[in-house]
Amino acid sequence: MLQMSRRQFLKVTASTLTGSSLALLGFSPEPALAEVRQYKLARTTETRNSVLTAQSAAAA
Repeated sequence: MLQMSRRQFLKVTASTLTGSSLALLGFSPEPALAEVRQYKLARTTETRNSVLTAQSAAAA
C-alpha cells in the first residue's frame, strides 16, 4: 500500500477537487482534433470480369 502523510493526502485531494471543479465550470481541455478516416475500400464498387480464363472456360 502507498504510504502517504496527512499533508500529502490533503494536497492530492485539494488538487483533485480543484481540477474537477474547473472541469464542471467549463475549463476543460479542448477535444482532440483528430478525425477518423474512412476505410478506402468502403467506397468502391465491385465489377464483374468478363474475360474467360482457361479454368472458367472449362467449367462453363
